[in-house]
Amino acid sequence: MKQTIILLLLVFGLLTNTHAQDIITKKNGDDIKAKVLEVTQTDVKYKRFESLEGAIYTINKSDILMIRYQDGTKDIFTEKSEQK
Repeated sequence: MKQTIILLLLVFGLLTNTHAQDIITKKNGDDIKAKVLEVTQTDVKYKRFESLEGAIYTINKSDILMIRYQDGTKDIFTEKSEQK
């Protein structure tokens, strides 16, 4: 019985983790479901959530309003922070 409960908890944990995603919100209002790989001074590199084994995409930070990460944190990009 104890093994069954542990197995169910493990499976539940894996299933909830597979649905986690980052969301990139562009300044024009479009949302991109993604896995963010890297945030540099000028760009954000990501993979599309629907194709995590696929190509790596790059978008200019100046085109991004906000990134909402799977853990609930946010990066908000404003004109002031981009000029640093």
